[in-house]
Amino acid sequence: MKRLMSLIMVLMLIGMMLAGCGANNDTPSTTEAPSTTQAEVGEITGIGTLEAPVTVTYLCKDVDPNDEMVIAMVAEIEAGMAAQGNFIKLEILEAPAGSYGEVVPIAFRTGQITPDVIYFQGGDLAVAQEDLLVDLSAYIEKSTHVKSIMQSHNIEATKNYPYLLWLAPARVQIPVMRTDLFESLDASAALLADPSVDNYYALFKEIKDKNLAVYPITTDGTLNKLDSVFNHAFGVTTTIMKMDGKYVYAKATEFEKNKLAFYAKLYKEGLLDNEYVTKQWDTMEQAFYEGDAAFVAGTAGDVVNIYNNKMIQTNGAEAELVVLPPAKGVSQAYQSIDVTKESRGFAINADSEVKDAAFALLEFMASPEGRVIDKLGLKDVHYTESGGTFTLTDRFPEWWAKIWPTMNGVDTTKVNGEIITMPAMDSLSASSDFYFSDINVILPSELIPLKDAMDKLYIEYSTDIIRGVKDISSFDEFVTRWNAAGGDEIGAYLAEQLK
Repeated sequence: MKRLMSLIMVLMLIGMMLAGCGANNDTPSTTEAPSTTQAEVGEITGIGTLEAPVTVTYLCKDVDPNDEMVIAMVAEIEAGMAAQGNFIKLEILEAPAGSYGEVVPIAFRTGQITPDVIYFQGGDLAVAQEDLLVDLSAYIEKSTHVKSIMQSHNIEATKNYPYLLWLAPARVQIPVMRTDLFESLDASAALLADPSVDNYYALFKEIKDKNLAVYPITTDGTLNKLDSVFNHAFGVTTTIMKMDGKYVYAKATEFEKNKLAFYAKLYKEGLLDNEYVTKQWDTMEQAFYEGDAAFVAGTAGDVVNIYNNKMIQTNGAEAELVVLPPAKGVSQAYQSIDVTKESRGFAINADSEVKDAAFALLEFMASPEGRVIDKLGLKDVHYTESGGTFTLTDRFPEWWAKIWPTMNGVDTTKVNGEIITMPAMDSLSASSDFYFSDINVILPSELIPLKDAMDKLYIEYSTDIIRGVKDISSFDEFVTRWNAAGGDEIGAYLAEQLK
């Protein structure tokens, strides 16, 4: 019955869903809490038998059931779980054709696909609202290993939205530069001692004046990477802020206006890549590796690791990256982390007949044995083992975690070789040191079109202000149009939710 109702809703709402999915993948801003009841969960032990293992189906982006490495991984997982008394047969499913974040939620809601364990990368909220996903609260509470590797943002996000679990570092954009370039600058010592906005400006100005790069700063078409460095310094500390007794979006505040004025100054003086609007991730990275830009921000952990490895391959060991702090001003932190819900992660199908076995898979991959498989790869392929010590091979860089990307639970003292490089580890430490929880509200579906229109208006005005097409004084006009487009109406809802 749930699937039938879901199909009807999909046919009615499919257009709206496809329009909203891409805009909300990374910053959820959709509906009220789903009504799925919490399942009764007992101790998950003794699942299946050697002769009759329990089949668990699994679907995840870029995990190909025909890949030889995936097939070998499945065998190792099954053997590892069997050694702990849980016998499963893990079946990897192939994702439907098309953009994963768009097609998978639709295919799941209509019953085209029915995996027991499913990875979502957006579009999951509507699925959860139709009671199609399991409330994982009781499973998490009674777990041993999942709980042990959760970080504070994981804990908060699953409390607010217990339908997705994603044990990964917070998606924080961390600024980095080449060490040799950074240490050659007179402004570097002052920046580390006091990372004020003025000292960051002095750093960028010196890079430009000494012709060390065409543009000191580049980004990938959005302001997200810059915002992670400068938002807090200018007072843009959370998505929603209380101003003059009202809850408003920070994008329509004087704090945002001051920040955009600074970005406009960087652009006018040639310190910000004048082609940043059209830059994509690949052209941004190319500009960084080739020296056209000196300063970028990348996601803490794996992305900084990739940047570091490619930079060294291109420019030598002296070009190893250095992690820089967020700018200091009104506040100091990298981007605030939205914990209203995870923007991606694993869920369990509410119609699954093997829910315990499905969570047992997730629990095993959080265990010490599972962490070896997930983070180190395949034995005698990506690492060798001797006397409890793991030595990474030359093929290790081709491996990536298929369940939990976090480094938590991995005993690095027993590993010979770098799982991730020191700059990447530094970026994870920095993201933890300067962690700040966001304040946001999940909007009901009827308000989403208003918010989408407001966000488009922001992109239009912020881009024109930074590029000098509009003067900073036009920000007041923007606020008026923002409020008319939905700011006032949504503000009333925010007041109800945050009172």
